[in-house]
Amino acid sequence: MKFFLMRHGEAETFAASDMLRNLTERGRLHVSEHIRHFAHQLSDVDCIVHSPYLRTCQTARIVADILSVTDLIESDLWTPDSNPTIALQSLEQVESRCPLVVTHMPIVARVEALCCDDERFPHPFQCGELSQIIADWPAAGLGKHQRLV
Repeated sequence: MKFFLMRHGEAETFAASDMLRNLTERGRLHVSEHIRHFAHQLSDVDCIVHSPYLRTCQTARIVADILSVTDLIESDLWTPDSNPTIALQSLEQVESRCPLVVTHMPIVARVEALCCDDERFPHPFQCGELSQIIADWPAAGLGKHQRLV
C-alpha cells in the first residue's frame, strides 16, 4: 500500500476555536505550489482523508482541485490529539486505494514514526509538508517513508 501524509497549510493564529482556524492566504498559496510541484509523485492519489477541522478541509479541497480527486473522506480519527494507532488502522478501509491524509501536528508525525521509525522520536512536519509511505499493510513498523520537501 502506498499512502501520503500531509500537514495542513499555514493557518491563522486565532479563531473562535481551534477547529475554526482558516488557512492564511500564504498557507493557501504554499499548499497550491507544493502540490503542483509534486503532482507527478501524487498521480496515484485517488482519495483524500482529512480531519473535520476547517484548515484541513480547506487544504484537502486545494489538493483535490489540483489533483482532480473527487473522493474526500472526513474523519474524526485524524484530529491533532487522536490516537495514532487507531488512525493508522483506519487506513485499512482504503487499503486497496492510494489515499492522501491531510491532518495536523502532532498526529501526522506520530503516525509516520509509528509506521516507519521509532515511534518515540517523531520528526515534526512543517505546514504543507508531505510524506510518502509504502507498506505491505498500514500497521506499526511495516512502512518506509520519503519526505517530499
